[in-house]
Amino acid sequence: MTRHFIIFFLIFFLLALTPLSAQQTTGSTQTEIPRKGLHPDGPPETQILSQLFGEWDAYQVRKNRDGSWAKDTTHYEWRWYSILEGHAIQDDWFKFEGSTGSVQTPHIVGTNIRIYNASEKQWHMAWIDKTNRKLATFTARNENNMVIMSGKNARGREVKNTFFNLSKDTFDWKQEWTFDGGNSWVEVSKIHCKRQKDNIAAIR
Repeated sequence: MTRHFIIFFLIFFLLALTPLSAQQTTGSTQTEIPRKGLHPDGPPETQILSQLFGEWDAYQVRKNRDGSWAKDTTHYEWRWYSILEGHAIQDDWFKFEGSTGSVQTPHIVGTNIRIYNASEKQWHMAWIDKTNRKLATFTARNENNMVIMSGKNARGREVKNTFFNLSKDTFDWKQEWTFDGGNSWVEVSKIHCKRQKDNIAAIR
């Protein structure tokens, strides 16, 4: 009898705790930031790149050493989403691997983190990849519906990257190098992107 009474008491005690636990969980979710998009209190300047949330097919063409553009286009995948409760943006760069004619699988090469500092009126950005295993940092500014980045890449070269022609389903990107300390710039790589899915990527 005593043993049965103890078991009954434990079951009753656990059942009594369930509503309290559920109530605490419900209360916490009501204060959570929505898991999609930007934080409502974030700088509005961040919205220019939030247009890119989702998954993109990216087609890159590079310039040859002789100054001509390569005829081959390399297909990548670019995935954008919000982080830090919607205060920052992260994007992952994927390369397709697999033999010709077979199903090619995207494998991540590197990732960017981007956050806008309203007091400085500029972006702070960082790139890291599996090949160089170094951190490259950039600052950027919004200008005429473009985002213009400047800094040094993982190999120490001074570069300028520009996002332009931003729209719902397509955008363009280009990289320029300088050989005279920034007095002039030469375009060396360009990417055209097409949206895969018209969705907003969730915070991960």
